[in-house]
Amino acid sequence: MKTNQRFAWIAAAGGACALLLVGLGLGIWGGANGKEGGAPVTETAVQEKYRNPMTLDEEWPDYGIGDPFVMRYNGVYYLYCSTKDGRAGIKSWSSTDLAHWKYEGLVADDPLTTGAYAPEVVYWNGYFYMNTSPAGNGHYVLRAERPTGPFTVQTDNLGLSIDGSVFIDDDGQWTFTHAGGGGIVGHRMTSPTEIDPVGKTLNAFMGHWTEGSMIIERDGLYYLTYTGNHVFSKGYRINYAVAEDSPLGEYRVPDNNPMLIRTAPDFNGLGHSSTVLGPDLDSYYLVYHNLVGRSAEGPPVRQMNIDRLVFNGSKMAVSGPTLQEQPVPNPPAFAYRPGAGDEGAKWEIGKSGDATRWLSVPATPQPRFTAEYNFVATPPGGGGTDFEVLFAYRDDRNYDYVRLDTKSKALSLHRIEDGQDRALAAAELPSSFDFGKLHTIRVAAANPGISVVFDGMTKIRLPETPTFGGKIGYAFAGGQPGIEATFFSGEAGGSGDFDAAKSVPGTVEAVHYMEGKGRGYQVAHPDGKAAFRPQDGVPIVREEDGSYSAQLANRKDWLIYRLNVGEAGTYNVDAVLKAADGDAELEIRIGKESSRIVLRSDDEPGWRKRTLATLTLQPGIQTMQIKLLKGKVDLRYFDLYRTLESPANVPDALKEVSVVDDLHGDWSSVADGYFTPMEGNDARMFVGSDGWTDYEVSLDLTSSQDEPLYEGALMFRVTNESYFPDQVKDAFQGYELAFRNGRAVLRKVNYERVDELESANLETPTGQTTKVRVAVKGGRIEVYANDAKEPLMATEDSDAYLHGRVGIRSSDPAWTFAHVSVAFP
Repeated sequence: MKTNQRFAWIAAAGGACALLLVGLGLGIWGGANGKEGGAPVTETAVQEKYRNPMTLDEEWPDYGIGDPFVMRYNGVYYLYCSTKDGRAGIKSWSSTDLAHWKYEGLVADDPLTTGAYAPEVVYWNGYFYMNTSPAGNGHYVLRAERPTGPFTVQTDNLGLSIDGSVFIDDDGQWTFTHAGGGGIVGHRMTSPTEIDPVGKTLNAFMGHWTEGSMIIERDGLYYLTYTGNHVFSKGYRINYAVAEDSPLGEYRVPDNNPMLIRTAPDFNGLGHSSTVLGPDLDSYYLVYHNLVGRSAEGPPVRQMNIDRLVFNGSKMAVSGPTLQEQPVPNPPAFAYRPGAGDEGAKWEIGKSGDATRWLSVPATPQPRFTAEYNFVATPPGGGGTDFEVLFAYRDDRNYDYVRLDTKSKALSLHRIEDGQDRALAAAELPSSFDFGKLHTIRVAAANPGISVVFDGMTKIRLPETPTFGGKIGYAFAGGQPGIEATFFSGEAGGSGDFDAAKSVPGTVEAVHYMEGKGRGYQVAHPDGKAAFRPQDGVPIVREEDGSYSAQLANRKDWLIYRLNVGEAGTYNVDAVLKAADGDAELEIRIGKESSRIVLRSDDEPGWRKRTLATLTLQPGIQTMQIKLLKGKVDLRYFDLYRTLESPANVPDALKEVSVVDDLHGDWSSVADGYFTPMEGNDARMFVGSDGWTDYEVSLDLTSSQDEPLYEGALMFRVTNESYFPDQVKDAFQGYELAFRNGRAVLRKVNYERVDELESANLETPTGQTTKVRVAVKGGRIEVYANDAKEPLMATEDSDAYLHGRVGIRSSDPAWTFAHVSVAFP
């Protein structure tokens, strides 16, 4: 297999053994089972790494991989991407681990596929259906019998804009979503090739053109990812929304959007993603592209990236974007692929009455696991109506199984205890299913809780049912079925998120501490009623937004998190927290660095984002410990980002502006200041570092008119700024203090979401200078005018932006900005 040249194998004596240990999740800590007891130890197992962005064999020249879509079939991943303008054919690659990719050639070569936009493929009952919009001129459906084609055209032009995506719900209902100027639009489908022309605009809108949608279902919730606004914008980004009732239902847009954005000169334009189940059968990964630039022929040049998704209740987040080395996704603990010649080493094959039974040689060691079975139930010539997949097999008298009735087209879940067979649940399957084609059953045992998924559709959910460890396997009578790729892992219900190394810079959920008492957590008095991870005893409650928070309730209780730090430097560690009962004190430790913070009972009540520590970190995999020294503290999540240790004051900041990266729109200079010569220009100028935290920024503001038609504004704590004509107007994250018609308005801006925090009267007499000063410390923002001792406005933002640059913004020639200065405490 050809490997990605950007990936580096980490060579070491006994490396194969080390890779196996990491793959089985034995971890990096001491103790009897690797996840409990003992003190932290150095990571000794050597695991293969990969790095974003990826470069694959046979990419489209001077075009790369844009709009990447990855599907998983029979334990293998297949990648499809947009076709370069003016070229016919759709390319594909395959992988078993999401890291090493083999070029599979053109899977379609019909002239209709010239410039094919965003091809996506779903498998259904023996066929692969591809949706694509060639050159953006409406959608066609193509079909093949293999994921590598050949795909042939099945429909006329179905229209419906671009970026079509198909979702199949648990009841077998198909949904088609596509791009739109007012948001993502969804349609019911009546067959794999027919779409109801009447659609519904969903609550998935990014303030401008919105595209690149995809829906997944997880734990009964529908997650819709989508992208905006323009592929050539640095601010191209990914949002997500969550619905509870249906894929065309009422979507809620969580506060942690955009879920993926970066506008830095070296890595930006992140978007058009797909989501795929990881090799461990429990994790999910986000596949997306970044913008490199414009090709010689005009279209964009893009590269593919893959980062891990993590879930906290209904909250979804990306551990990224990453540019540092990161571990290759964990493989399953048991993997069987037919044709490898290792049946004897993987299976115990024997008879039980009239039935043939295959049992895995290894067993799932714990009652938490996920097992996947790929098979062709009906052998050539018919027969084979008695077909079962086995799990939690301890002995002949104690195991669970799922029976597939190929005649009635139904599933049933059973438990055998002490030789007694008890039916637990049953479900119907689509009447059109052909069991002479490949199908998939996936069983997740979360202890408690069992779910049975058939061809991606969750058919059985028993959330309170206890589970057991044991072997997996098959039992059948009446003929030899096709036993295809079969796997199990020790993860289920998102448990793989706990020990996954979280990318830094990035966000870490408080409930994603590592597994194992004495390894990932320590609590003096376990809570037996925790709403999440109840077996650990860490006090955890569900919050109003559907996510979970953790509490440190007793002195010397602690939680430990696994991090993957991108590069050496000074980092701030912020946290959204609250002191639960009077004063509290925390200690934070990362590597050899540590710091303490005291939380006062007279601070603002409720959840607040606060800086816990400023630490010097080294790159690589390491741990972060949060220990309680006094009181009680509730924790939601942590933000870690680069900062500056001792920034110098900037007495005339506008002189530091770089034309390439910091100056946008038309500006003219006059005396010591700047103005925009064009009305409605929305010109912007930025200076400073994303790592600036607490500071005072001041300026001299002058108006040449009594009431300028458009606003002028001072911006501060700004990150991820973008300037492009075809995107949302307020393309940055941070704050702006806007001036207009004798008013000053303080706003918090997050691209399409703009919230007014405070406003006050502020006269700016024609031709006179008004001195404006803004002081930011933690979440507190104070605005002063002229030489006043008392603030014109003062507010506390409980979920504040705590770092970023400063800037000015104007759409009116009447405003002149001068003597912008920044001072640090």
